[in-house]
Amino acid sequence: MTSSLELRGFDLTAAASPRGGRFRLHTLEGWLSVNRVRDRQKRMQQAGSWASTGFADAVKITASGTADYADPAACALERRELVALAGDAEYPLTVTDAAGLWTRFVEVDTFSAEVVNERRLRWTLTVTANDPTVYGLEAFGSAGLGSVAGTGRTWPRTWPRDWGVDPDATPSQVVVLNEGSTSYFPRVQIDGPVTNPVITLPETGDRIAFIGTVAAGQFLDVDCARRRVVLASRSNPLAGISVRNRVSFIGQWLAIPVGGATVQWTADDANPAASLSVWSYEGAWL
Repeated sequence: MTSSLELRGFDLTAAASPRGGRFRLHTLEGWLSVNRVRDRQKRMQQAGSWASTGFADAVKITASGTADYADPAACALERRELVALAGDAEYPLTVTDAAGLWTRFVEVDTFSAEVVNERRLRWTLTVTANDPTVYGLEAFGSAGLGSVAGTGRTWPRTWPRDWGVDPDATPSQVVVLNEGSTSYFPRVQIDGPVTNPVITLPETGDRIAFIGTVAAGQFLDVDCARRRVVLASRSNPLAGISVRNRVSFIGQWLAIPVGGATVQWTADDANPAASLSVWSYEGAWL
């Protein structure tokens, strides 16, 4: 049973909305569904079709409900604010049920708020999740670039020998979870100062390398799902520039496998101010 439904942070099941409305969810269809796209080939002069390979398609989700208000003016104002939630971009649609909190990223197709009377409205929402994956709770981790200076030989000789580790060979790491049933892409940022950073996923062999310097006050934003890499300033993050041409990669852009993985990074230097940040999820399901 669904206990809450939120679009862009607006709770469509709230006992008291920002303008005092009492929202009730009546229907939610398509949330837990999988649509498979298949290309079945008929068997010539035989019964049936050949087995096909299916791929998960976009998911259509519809929801409807009502909202009641003590103040007619509040009802009229929030009706307009509800319709304004139907923006042009992809937005999180979050459901909370007995198993926890789950998120899909959706485009709003229609959002209507019809007047029943001056204190009640009836709303209907239709969205499409182009990405059919359902995500669990968000997670975050960060790590600096650790280094241990080499100490050379010590006499008398001791065993085991410890020569120390060069900065460019010292991986720091963030443990990333995936308790779900399918892989997913994290989002990664590197804050400078750092030169030629390399991010790896040892479990799969994935590797992303940036050639260049991320200066102090700058950060490198790696959107693994869209394969976009932007260099920007913390003081003006919206004015970043694409540096995809300075990036090389191996594998699937750090796709986190089922069971989780470890995101590691190295660089040609190990400034204590440099850091790696990873935004991920506790799991992803199809």
